Amino acid sequence: MKIVLIGASNNPEKYGNKIIKDLLIKWHTIIPINPKEKQIEWLKTHINLWFVKGDYDIINFVVQPEVTLQILKKYKDKIINKIIWCQPGASNDDVKFFLEENNFKDFKIDTCIMINEI
Repeated sequence: MKIVLIGASNNPEKYGNKIIKDLLIKWHTIIPINPKEKQIEWLKTHINLWFVKGDYDIINFVVQPEVTLQILKKYKDKIINKIIWCQPGASNDDVKFFLEENNFKDFKIDTCIMINEI
């Protein structure tokens, strides 16, 4: 699958890095989003979803819930038909309410993409 990772990191202690490594080992295509990094694990990063070209299947959030909600609101029309995957700690009741009220087709809340089947 082709997965956008919002909150990707070069720091090996952060889940934004652990997730990239895990998904690469499982042969997924990863598109890292991080406005402060040019490259993460040899992959070119994008500063936001606007710059992601082509299609992708999943948007995985590993950021604070406030950031998740802000991005969902900003890019709603672009991502409404994608699978939204919120890592533990990346969502709250406001995020869940927004996803439900805006009829997102498929979303997972507080579920780790590394241990759950994609």
